[in-house]
Amino acid sequence: MNTENPTPKLITLVLTLSAVLFLTHAQTAAQQLPPEVAQWGYPETLFVNGKVVSMDDASTSTQVGNVYQAIAVKEDKIVKLGTNAEVRALAGPDTRVFDLKGRTLMPGIVEPHSHIYGRATGYLDRFGFTYPPDGIIVRAQADRDLEKTQAIMRDAIQEAVKKVEPGQWVVLQMQAHPEAPADLGLWGMTRRLTTRRTLDVWAPENPVLMRPGLRGNLNSKALEIMNDFLPGYSASIQETMHGDVIHEDIPEIGWIGSQEMAVITWELFLEKVPLTILAQALKLSAEDFAAKGVTTFSTRIPFPKVMSGYATLAGVGQMPIRLDAHYEVHRMPTDPEQTRQMYRRTGVLQGIGNDYFWIDGVASERWDSLYPESCTGPDTVAPAHIKAREVCPQPGELPWDVLENAMKAGWRLAGVHICGSESARAFFRMVDRAREANGMTMEDVRQLKMTGEHCDVIGKSPEMIQSLKDYGIMLSCGPDIIAREAPKWIADYGPQMNDFFLPFNTWIESDVQLVGQHWGSGADRVGTGDFRPPFYQPWISVTRRFDGTVWQPEERIDRVHALKMFTRWAAEYVRKPDMIGSLEVGKFADLLIIDRDYFTIPVDDILKIHPLMTMVGGKMIVLNESLASDFGVEAVGPDYDFKDEDVEHIGKPLSEIARIFEERQRGGM
Repeated sequence: MNTENPTPKLITLVLTLSAVLFLTHAQTAAQQLPPEVAQWGYPETLFVNGKVVSMDDASTSTQVGNVYQAIAVKEDKIVKLGTNAEVRALAGPDTRVFDLKGRTLMPGIVEPHSHIYGRATGYLDRFGFTYPPDGIIVRAQADRDLEKTQAIMRDAIQEAVKKVEPGQWVVLQMQAHPEAPADLGLWGMTRRLTTRRTLDVWAPENPVLMRPGLRGNLNSKALEIMNDFLPGYSASIQETMHGDVIHEDIPEIGWIGSQEMAVITWELFLEKVPLTILAQALKLSAEDFAAKGVTTFSTRIPFPKVMSGYATLAGVGQMPIRLDAHYEVHRMPTDPEQTRQMYRRTGVLQGIGNDYFWIDGVASERWDSLYPESCTGPDTVAPAHIKAREVCPQPGELPWDVLENAMKAGWRLAGVHICGSESARAFFRMVDRAREANGMTMEDVRQLKMTGEHCDVIGKSPEMIQSLKDYGIMLSCGPDIIAREAPKWIADYGPQMNDFFLPFNTWIESDVQLVGQHWGSGADRVGTGDFRPPFYQPWISVTRRFDGTVWQPEERIDRVHALKMFTRWAAEYVRKPDMIGSLEVGKFADLLIIDRDYFTIPVDDILKIHPLMTMVGGKMIVLNESLASDFGVEAVGPDYDFKDEDVEHIGKPLSEIARIFEERQRGGM
C-alpha cells in the first residue's frame, strides 16, 4: 500500500469523518450553553450578590413581585434574573461581573411630570453663550412685607439699568423670603407686586421681565418687543391669563404667566443659539436627573426651540435618558384663533419617535392652576375674595378650545393640569363634547389613558372616584404639594379641605390609577433649607409629615405603593409598560443601585438614600465614585452627593428648621 499517495476515496472519507466530528462537537457545545447565551450571546454585564427588586407586581398590593440575587444584561436588554449561580453561568470571556455586596438594585425611576428642559439654560455659559445674549439677570430676595418687597424690586431694577445700555434686557429673578416662602408667589398670582406702568418708571429705556414665581410682569418696552417677535402676543395673554374672567386688561397690567415668561427666555433669548449647543445643554440637564436615579422623564414641551433641541440630541444618538414628550406648542403666545386650530392641522403625532424620545399626546398647563387659582367651584365655601381667585375652565376660552379641538382630531390628552374638583368635572364635560363630535365611545376614551396633573384638591367623593375610572384618567400627583400647599389651603378654606387634599390611600384602594411626580425636586440645592433628596417624594407619601404635623394620617400609603408610583405604574403613564418600569427578561436594562435598602430601613432613613449607579439601556450614565472604586472601574457622569445632616430639617416644625440653619450658619452645627 502506498501511504504517500492516498486515494481520493480515502481523502473524502477522512474529510467526511472530520466534518461529522466537528458538527457533533459544536452541537454538544451548544447544548451545554445556557439557553440565554444560546439565544442572546454572552452578556456584557452581570450584577451579583445583591437584592435585585423587580417591581414586576403591577397590582395595588403591597408586594414588589420577584426578588433575585443577580441580573444579567446583554446590549440594552435584561436577559436573566435569578440566583448568583444561575446568572454567573452566563458569563463569557469578556463579561464584566460586578459584586453588589448586598446592595439594592431596582428599576430606574420614571418621572412622569416635571419640566426637565428648564435648567438647560444654566449650562449655556459652558459653551461660550451669554444668557441672556443682550442684557443682564439680577436676583433679589423678597421681604415679608409687600411694600418693602416692592422697594427691593425698584432698587434692584434701577441698579441693573445702570449696568446695561438702553434697549438691553433686564431680567429680575425674585426669590421668596425664607420665613415666608409662600407670600411672594401669592402676591404675584394676585397681581399685587407691580404693573407695566410702574416698571416703565423704574426702567423707561430698557425691556424688563420681572419673575417672582408662576406669574410675572413686563414693562412697555418688553411688551413691544414681544408683539413684534410673536405677533398676537398681547391678544394671547389677554386670553391665557383669563382677562375676560377677571375683568382686567392684561396687556395694560403687563401681567404674564409662566409660559409667557419662558417664551422670552427660550425663543427670544435663544433665537440664535445653534441647536447643537442647545442639545448639549439639554443633555447635561438630563444627566443631572440621571444622578438622582431617573432613567425615563416625562415632560410637556411648550416651545419649538425645546422640541428642536431634543430632536437634535436624539438624532445624534446622545440622549442620556429616555424622554416622553407631551406637545404643548400652543403655549407660544401668538394669534389665539390660529392657536385654537393648531392640533387639527398637525395631524396626530403621538407614537412618533424611538425608544429614547417619543411624543405621547397634547398637554395643557393652563387648564387649571395651583393654589390659589385651583378650581373647586361649589364644592367648597370660602369668603368672596378667596373664591374670586379660582379660575375655572369654560367653553370658548383658549385652553378649553385647544384641547377640545385636539381631542376631536384624535390626540391623547396628557399632562393636563387638573388641580381642583370642579376643573376635573369641566375636563369630563370637554371630553364628552369632543367624543360626541368625533364618534368616540367611552371605551375609546378609556383606552387613551389620559392624564391629569397635580390633582391637589380633586377629592375623594364617590362621584369623583367613579368619574376618574369611567374616563380612565391617570392622576399624576406631586406628594410634595402636601408641604407646599396644604397649609395655605387650610388657612384660606378651613378644615373642609381635609376631604380633598391628595387622598392617596383612598384612590389606590378604589383602583384609581395613580403615579407620582417631582422626583429629585430641589435635590440640587444641597446644604440649604430648600434641599429635597432624591427619595423625598416616596418619603412624604408614606409619612405625610410637614412642619411637625401629619396631614390626614389615614391617607398615608405603604412604601411599596410609593415606589410603584415612580416605577411600574409610571411606565403606564408614558405608554411603555412592556419595556420599562420593572426588571423582567426582555425589558430595557434601566437600572438603579442605591446605598441602602429602601424596603426595610427606618422610614426617615429613606431621606438619606443615595443613588450610586444609574444605567439606561445597558449603559452606565452615572456611576458614583465610591461604587466605581468598589467595582474597580472609573466613575461616570456628574458627581452628586449630600450628607445625612442635609436632610435632618425635613418634616420638623418650621421654628426648629430656622434654629437648625441659624446655628449651622454660625458654625454651631
